Amino acid sequence: MEKKINFAMNLLAQMTIRTIAKRSGADPLEVIADFMESDTAKILYDKETGLWENGPDYIANEYEQEKALKAS
Repeated sequence: MEKKINFAMNLLAQMTIRTIAKRSGADPLEVIADFMESDTAKILYDKETGLWENGPDYIANEYEQEKALKAS
């Protein structure tokens, strides 16, 4: 089961990065580092939070909210 959860987390991270890139118009390669260093990614990879049970749009929204809070 652990391997399946890890696979889901990795897949969701990839899908979320693509979603963020599409929304922002940025190159996905530019988004990778920023997303993977974010608190949202840390929460995504913590199986206890359950964030990995949500879709990429939801995770992208969480990331965008995090960025907006840090920018203000």
